[in-house]
Amino acid sequence: QIADPAACDQMYESLVRIHTNYYKNKYPRLKDTTFTGVTVEDCKMILATDVLKQMEEMKKGTWKKLRERFYAKKSDEDSK
Repeated sequence: QIADPAACDQMYESLVRIHTNYYKNKYPRLKDTTFTGVTVEDCKMILATDVLKQMEEMKKGTWKKLRERFYAKKSDEDSK
């Protein structure tokens, strides 16, 4: 049983507006950018896993990169 049917109906209508993007359609954006000026495509590219892996590689220090390369070569030679 519902204690307040009017409040329940109001919440349901609110959820329907959210689900159907009522306000997005009513007030469309003039430009698809953020406050920083980055476009949606740029955001998607930045958040892609390949780009994140590249950024992690860039963050690594020179010694870490060299160490990983030498360890990879040693393990390849050991397996032969």
